[in-house]
Amino acid sequence: MRGLCRNSRAAGAASLNSRAAFRALELIEEAFHDVEGIRVFVFEPAEDPNAVRCNNDTRDVPKMTAGRAALLCLMARYRDGLLDPFISLLEVHKLMYFMQVSGEPLRLSFTKGHYGPYAENLRHVLKALEGHRISGYDDGGDQPDKPLSLMSGALDDARRFLEGEAATRERLDRVGRLVEGFESSFGLELLSRVHWVASQQDVASLDDVVKGVYAWGKRKEQFRERQIRKAVDVLVYKGWLDGKAVCSAVQCGV
Repeated sequence: MRGLCRNSRAAGAASLNSRAAFRALELIEEAFHDVEGIRVFVFEPAEDPNAVRCNNDTRDVPKMTAGRAALLCLMARYRDGLLDPFISLLEVHKLMYFMQVSGEPLRLSFTKGHYGPYAENLRHVLKALEGHRISGYDDGGDQPDKPLSLMSGALDDARRFLEGEAATRERLDRVGRLVEGFESSFGLELLSRVHWVASQQDVASLDDVVKGVYAWGKRKEQFRERQIRKAVDVLVYKGWLDGKAVCSAVQCGV
């Protein structure tokens, strides 16, 4: 067969974002135009989203555990509420934060991160699941807006595993009820920041919680005081915070 695969050029040219790159593709095609007996495919210089998945496929499918099953079920439940096939990495961290707070023994080491509570060791779980149960995590990078999705069969496997884990299923339901109305990166970051400040720091009033959130890095400007107070309302009303410890019934509106 002669020269370049024409379909490769059409697909690549559609996504190339500079004239120089397009010209380079033309030069490559011209160089191989008269070559006989060989088929050449040209791919533009970009990260192959299937690279890690292919590497993972050479390994055994990772063992299902209660924590991994909980992660997959939380992703599915949250995704269905959004009517979106993807969920961001930031949102996964926040969902797993609340899953651990609910009492699930996940052994995740959450700290105060730039985008709220963050667990460095969650990346090991995601990397193990990549290409088998989830897709999108790729090389393990931690960009907060990285979109993740469930692979075919992952949710069914997780649900089957949790059939004998009544306590974990109850905690899943509790987290699901908590995040209703906060289904966005902004909403989950707000809710988790407020919970962290109110439960992990020395606060004696609702005003202390507001000050604690505003003292947490440069991203504080995106949260209005009214939104912080509303998050406290929800956390107290749904049993995730002790209302007496952070505010009076009049302050919190409960």
